[in-house]
Amino acid sequence: MHMPARVTLALAALLPCFASAATTSYVCRFTVEASPKGLAKQEKPFELRFVVDTATKKSYLVGNAGSSEVEIIPNTDGVSFVEITNSGNVMVTAIATNGAAVHSRNGIMFKDLVPSQFYGTCARQ
Repeated sequence: MHMPARVTLALAALLPCFASAATTSYVCRFTVEASPKGLAKQEKPFELRFVVDTATKKSYLVGNAGSSEVEIIPNTDGVSFVEITNSGNVMVTAIATNGAAVHSRNGIMFKDLVPSQFYGTCARQ
Protein backbone atom coordinates (compact mmCIF):
# COMPACT_ATOMS: atom_id res chain seq x y z
CA MET A 1 0.00 0.00 0.00
CA HIS A 2 2.92 2.35 0.66
CA MET A 3 4.44 1.79 -2.79
CA PRO A 4 1.42 3.04 -4.80
CA ALA A 5 1.17 6.08 -2.52
CA ARG A 6 4.82 6.95 -3.28
CA VAL A 7 4.26 6.51 -7.01
CA THR A 8 1.16 8.70 -6.85
CA LEU A 9 3.04 11.36 -4.89
CA ALA A 10 5.92 11.30 -7.38
CA LEU A 11 3.56 11.65 -10.35
CA ALA A 12 1.70 14.47 -8.62
CA ALA A 13 4.99 16.30 -8.10
CA LEU A 14 5.78 16.02 -11.81
CA LEU A 15 2.41 17.31 -13.03
CA PRO A 16 3.21 21.01 -12.57
CA CYS A 17 6.26 20.52 -14.83
CA PHE A 18 4.08 19.14 -17.62
CA ALA A 19 1.31 21.67 -17.07
CA SER A 20 3.68 24.64 -17.32
CA ALA A 21 5.04 23.62 -20.74
CA ALA A 22 3.66 25.92 -23.43
CA THR A 23 4.41 27.10 -26.90
CA THR A 24 4.18 30.45 -28.64
CA SER A 25 3.78 30.73 -32.39
CA TYR A 26 4.54 33.48 -34.86
CA VAL A 27 2.64 33.25 -38.14
CA CYS A 28 4.27 35.44 -40.79
CA ARG A 29 3.08 36.67 -44.19
CA PHE A 30 5.47 38.45 -46.51
CA THR A 31 3.96 40.36 -49.42
CA VAL A 32 6.93 42.31 -50.85
CA GLU A 33 10.30 40.96 -52.06
CA ALA A 34 13.51 42.88 -52.63
CA SER A 35 16.13 41.17 -54.77
CA PRO A 36 18.89 42.21 -57.19
CA LYS A 37 16.08 42.53 -59.77
CA GLY A 38 14.34 45.18 -57.63
CA LEU A 39 11.23 45.43 -55.49
CA ALA A 40 8.25 43.19 -56.33
CA LYS A 41 4.86 42.61 -54.75
CA GLN A 42 4.18 38.90 -54.26
CA GLU A 43 1.13 37.53 -56.08
CA LYS A 44 0.88 34.87 -53.40
CA PRO A 45 2.25 35.87 -49.96
CA PHE A 46 5.31 33.97 -48.74
CA GLU A 47 4.43 32.43 -45.35
CA LEU A 48 6.51 31.17 -42.43
CA ARG A 49 5.58 29.85 -39.00
CA PHE A 50 7.86 29.78 -35.99
CA VAL A 51 7.07 27.80 -32.85
CA VAL A 52 8.83 28.53 -29.57
CA ASP A 53 8.80 25.90 -26.82
CA THR A 54 8.94 28.02 -23.68
CA ALA A 55 9.85 25.03 -21.49
CA THR A 56 12.92 23.95 -23.46
CA LYS A 57 13.73 27.45 -24.82
CA LYS A 58 14.01 25.92 -28.31
CA SER A 59 12.41 27.29 -31.45
CA TYR A 60 11.44 25.72 -34.76
CA LEU A 61 10.60 26.85 -38.26
CA VAL A 62 7.58 24.83 -39.40
CA GLY A 63 6.94 24.41 -43.11
CA ASN A 64 5.48 22.13 -45.76
CA ALA A 65 8.43 19.72 -45.58
CA GLY A 66 8.50 19.45 -41.79
CA SER A 67 10.32 21.51 -39.20
CA SER A 68 13.86 22.55 -38.42
CA GLU A 69 15.34 23.98 -35.26
CA VAL A 70 16.27 27.65 -35.43
CA GLU A 71 18.05 29.99 -33.04
CA ILE A 72 15.85 32.50 -31.23
CA ILE A 73 17.37 35.86 -30.34
CA PRO A 74 15.21 38.02 -28.06
CA ASN A 75 15.41 41.77 -28.50
CA THR A 76 14.02 44.59 -26.35
CA ASP A 77 11.78 45.60 -29.26
CA GLY A 78 11.03 42.19 -30.82
CA VAL A 79 12.62 38.88 -31.66
CA SER A 80 14.81 37.39 -34.38
CA PHE A 81 15.10 33.83 -35.64
CA VAL A 82 18.26 32.56 -37.35
CA GLU A 83 18.24 29.47 -39.55
CA ILE A 84 21.33 27.88 -41.02
CA THR A 85 20.37 25.50 -43.81
CA ASN A 86 22.04 22.15 -44.46
CA SER A 87 24.01 23.79 -47.27
CA GLY A 88 25.25 26.55 -44.92
CA ASN A 89 23.04 29.39 -46.15
CA VAL A 90 21.81 31.84 -43.49
CA MET A 91 18.22 33.02 -43.15
CA VAL A 92 17.19 35.65 -40.60
CA THR A 93 13.67 36.72 -39.69
CA ALA A 94 13.28 39.80 -37.49
CA ILE A 95 9.88 40.55 -35.93
CA ALA A 96 9.17 43.86 -34.19
CA THR A 97 6.75 43.98 -31.26
CA ASN A 98 4.26 45.84 -33.49
CA GLY A 99 4.22 42.86 -35.91
CA ALA A 100 6.34 44.37 -38.71
CA ALA A 101 8.72 41.75 -40.06
CA VAL A 102 11.57 41.19 -42.49
CA HIS A 103 12.95 37.84 -43.71
CA SER A 104 16.44 37.94 -45.21
CA ARG A 105 18.00 35.15 -47.23
CA ASN A 106 21.73 35.23 -47.73
CA GLY A 107 22.53 32.33 -49.95
CA ILE A 108 25.22 31.07 -52.29
CA MET A 109 24.28 28.58 -54.98
CA PHE A 110 26.54 27.36 -57.78
CA LYS A 111 29.16 29.93 -56.66
CA ASP A 112 26.70 32.82 -57.12
CA LEU A 113 25.10 35.01 -54.47
CA VAL A 114 21.36 34.53 -54.14
CA PRO A 115 20.22 37.35 -51.83
CA SER A 116 16.61 38.29 -51.18
CA GLN A 117 14.61 40.07 -48.54
CA PHE A 118 10.89 39.83 -47.84
CA TYR A 119 8.76 42.40 -46.02
CA GLY A 120 5.50 41.71 -44.24
CA THR A 121 3.92 41.09 -40.86
CA CYS A 122 3.84 38.40 -38.19
CA ALA A 123 1.13 37.70 -35.64
CA ARG A 124 1.93 36.11 -32.30
CA GLN A 125 -0.43 33.29 -31.35
